[in-house]
Amino acid sequence: MKYKNWLLLTSLLMICLGTLVYMYFGDEIALRDSKVSSLWLSAIQTTPMTTASQDNTAHQRHKPLNCTVRLAAPGTFPLVALVSSPGSGNTWVRHLLQQATGFYTGSRYNDKGLAYKGYMGELQDPTLGTTLTMKTHQVFKSLKPDSVEMSATAAIILIRNPFDVTITERNRVKSRSHVGIASWDINPKEKGWINNVKARAKGYMIRPMSWIQSGLPYIVVHYENILEDKIREVKRMTAFLNVSAAVTKERIRCVENNTEGNFHRKYEDKEKMYALFTDDLKKTVIGYMKGLSEYLAKSEPIPWERCLNPLLGKIPNVSSIKPLYDTRFELPSKIHT
Repeated sequence: MKYKNWLLLTSLLMICLGTLVYMYFGDEIALRDSKVSSLWLSAIQTTPMTTASQDNTAHQRHKPLNCTVRLAAPGTFPLVALVSSPGSGNTWVRHLLQQATGFYTGSRYNDKGLAYKGYMGELQDPTLGTTLTMKTHQVFKSLKPDSVEMSATAAIILIRNPFDVTITERNRVKSRSHVGIASWDINPKEKGWINNVKARAKGYMIRPMSWIQSGLPYIVVHYENILEDKIREVKRMTAFLNVSAAVTKERIRCVENNTEGNFHRKYEDKEKMYALFTDDLKKTVIGYMKGLSEYLAKSEPIPWERCLNPLLGKIPNVSSIKPLYDTRFELPSKIHT
């Protein structure tokens, strides 16, 4: 009984003590809580908020590029031939066009090796209109009536100097690869080598000439000018193809972020390759280059300073070399009159 009375008395004392403490310190506690709340509200009101436009800018800056490439709906594009001699960089130009527009380019060759590496337009029928251009190495004058090129409505004529073309194409043929390097342990006086250089130089002139004289609308693009300014030349080609609207700022970034593609050949000993061009071969090659230059309009001159690689060593006096022509074609004087 005494224990219960003592417990009750203790409880009453604790309640009274708590009441006294609250009465004494209550105002100070309330004031402190009020100050904390005011500081918190002040912080919220003075902290700058990210606006929708700022957030969108940051999002765009960190947004991954959309560089996907697709086939167009059938009938979207007319058939435009992308013409070049083998080894002129046709596959690379196709890559740049695909990066710039988001549409696949096509080909008349159905190269499964290229298709496997992402050129899905390679296996498309060029006449379906699902691809932007059609790769071809054919000479227009030699085409048969049922050739797919006969359906072309226009042509992009890609030209690369015969020295580089000869080296590039020999590497591809001998290594059986778009990126391989051949053995260059050959004698510069070998008949096979000499004939190969002359054939490449003549083809360099014949293909562009034949398409220029086809009567189709065309544009000439020099490989060396693309090396100098990729974006400028890509815009020229896409304007000719009437797809400039597809070349957005994002697609330009796609070109800039991936300029090489999957088929860039890496050289280690180019000096050895260029050393095989004897003085006589240099004169022959430059002669065909001068012959072609007379067929080109004044707005499409050969960029000589970028075509004659310093690795060639001593270059014969270009002005003293006579132009070489092919008698199967009209002379330049008859074309530009």
